Amino acid sequence: MLLITHEFPPDIYGGIGVFCYDLANALGRRGINVTVAAGCLPRTIRRRVDDIQVASNVQVVRLPKVDIPPNHFWYQMMNRQALKTLIADADVVHCPDSAAFPMVYLSKRDRPRVPWVVFLNSGPVSDLYCVLRSVGGGGSLGDMFRYGVGFPGWDLALRGDIRFADALVAVSESLSTEVKNCYSVETRKLTTIHNGEDIGHLQEIAEKGHSNWKTGHKMRIFCAGRLVWRKGVNQLIDSLIYLTQEIAFRDFELQLFGRGPLERNVRQLILRSNLKENVVFRGFVEYEELIASMGSSDVVCFPSLYEACPMGMIEAMALGRPVVAFDRPYSREMMGDDSELPLAQNIQEYAHMLHKLCTRQDLREVLGRSLQARARRMFDIEISSDRYLKLYQEVLANAP
Repeated sequence: MLLITHEFPPDIYGGIGVFCYDLANALGRRGINVTVAAGCLPRTIRRRVDDIQVASNVQVVRLPKVDIPPNHFWYQMMNRQALKTLIADADVVHCPDSAAFPMVYLSKRDRPRVPWVVFLNSGPVSDLYCVLRSVGGGGSLGDMFRYGVGFPGWDLALRGDIRFADALVAVSESLSTEVKNCYSVETRKLTTIHNGEDIGHLQEIAEKGHSNWKTGHKMRIFCAGRLVWRKGVNQLIDSLIYLTQEIAFRDFELQLFGRGPLERNVRQLILRSNLKENVVFRGFVEYEELIASMGSSDVVCFPSLYEACPMGMIEAMALGRPVVAFDRPYSREMMGDDSELPLAQNIQEYAHMLHKLCTRQDLREVLGRSLQARARRMFDIEISSDRYLKLYQEVLANAP
């Protein structure tokens, strides 16, 4: 199996890199020979990429990429010939949607025509809807260009995936429904397989890493994500303002990981709202430090307004951390409708739920155990890899 991805450790900017790493290793442990065509920035070479541990059946081929949007497109075009050579030697190709088109089209013109499995991480229509909603509410010009002006490109890429891929995998039921409603796709070609996580390895990282919390007596609140409107960072800060001013609770420290176009505005809002002593900006850190801080937190905030199957939420659940989230299709699917803590409808409810978790250890423990059990049932990498292995066998059986 050839796994094409422009994100792979140590270059981890989101969930794609983590999932591809865990999936490659899980398949390798099952005896599948996996070649990973991994994008690699020049500075990554200096970070000893050879130290990244993979299963004995997994080979990682590092191919150059540039940090210029659209990153995934330049990655494919820069390495077109190298990728075509790797594709010709594979039995099946597997890749995220962001690394599929136009390579899937180019390879289908050649012989042999290797089957492709493409997994979809987001919907262009929802991305466009989010960026339009952000206008006047803190949205960035960069996101408007990427998802608004760039919508025809994302739309074309998805239509290309639908046409040329042999199988499409939506990473959540909500995304599968969205794709069916917005695009003409054959039902037999589209299936749903949740992203998975190597939970045992994740727990090892959390235990070995250094969390770097500044205080030992305040409630430790964790949040990570790009500082953009769709990730709900504005709503999170508004909830903290309500928590401190209306509920009069200040005994907490929020560690906020990530950077983005809203960072300056968020910093100013925190200063104006007298939250400087409660919020610590951590920026970008190594994955091990991020997971260590999450694992030693009391509460994890996940305020995103739109996601499909976010790895950050899976990681929090797998580590047994209680999660506070808004009521969205993705959060209902991930956390379930029978959660001990209902999903928030607005910032006031979000603040009250955060306060309830901060002041009730029994509730934190019950919710953490419940979410951890759900993560093991639904999001363990062995479950995902088993379903993908069966899908590979199906596309190979149906290959011309």
